[in-house]
Amino acid sequence: QQQQRQQQRKKKNRRQQQRLFVLTGSLISIAVWYLTPISEIIIQEFLLPQVPLQADVEMGQRALLELKTTTSSTTSTRDVYDRHWTPLIQSIGWELVDVAKTTAGSVLPYDDARILDDYVWDFGILQEEKEDGTVNAFCLPGGIIRITLPLLRQLQLTNGELAALIGHEMGHALHRHAQARKLQQRVVEYVLQAILYDDKDDDQESFGQAVGELLIQSVDWLGKQSFSRRDEYQADETSWDLLYHSQRYDPRALQSLLTKLWNLHNKQGGRTSWDSTHPGTLDRIDFLNDKYQSLTNSEKRTLQRRNTIS
Repeated sequence: QQQQRQQQRKKKNRRQQQRLFVLTGSLISIAVWYLTPISEIIIQEFLLPQVPLQADVEMGQRALLELKTTTSSTTSTRDVYDRHWTPLIQSIGWELVDVAKTTAGSVLPYDDARILDDYVWDFGILQEEKEDGTVNAFCLPGGIIRITLPLLRQLQLTNGELAALIGHEMGHALHRHAQARKLQQRVVEYVLQAILYDDKDDDQESFGQAVGELLIQSVDWLGKQSFSRRDEYQADETSWDLLYHSQRYDPRALQSLLTKLWNLHNKQGGRTSWDSTHPGTLDRIDFLNDKYQSLTNSEKRTLQRRNTIS
């Protein structure tokens, strides 16, 4: 009987050890997924390329419609036309799309350049109907880019700085950052649903198509998505590359833009803290300064002749 009790205790101890092992492994896996770039790399390199680009376009259009139809007692949002800014934003936006098409290998995160043609690029201005307004710019999946009127009026951007801002938002769109963040938040749910997906029609969707349809169905206003440090640096680098290859704009306009934004926010958020998801503005400026310093003297002279920072 004593031997039987000992065996029971051993079994109980083994079960406790197994539970502890499973719990520890689960906690480590969660920490690795959310606190390291591994999840971003897996999603952007392996999962997102399977999602059709048309799903991005539909997601963006639905999100924009939701933004403009969701009103509160204090705020409503609408597209506006400004005689000075709207033609300029559209002209620069399409100019940068053309730059991306001619230098796709230098600015695109994927080998497939269809994203530039399949996206429905749409550049415009938003006005929030409240006194203080919002100083903001954002992109939605599928190539929709909006800049708020208060940002344009308060910062009084130069053409080069406006190109840098649009290029940054294009970087988020081309890297499909909003979709990646959505997948990262609910990846297990989406993957399991996609495997078992049935939308009750006669078409047999692929795994990527099923994920795309699930993303569309669950869309909320993606302009509210917060991006990671990696996302912001990728968008900055895309903006820099677009301006560099434009043969017109000096990419240092991006540092000038970030400096204006930093000053506007009372010089807060300059450095990246260990627990922050978003890189500090001064750290981003330093990154871009290092990028400029890595150029040859000949390349620097070429940029200086463009004189499109101010």
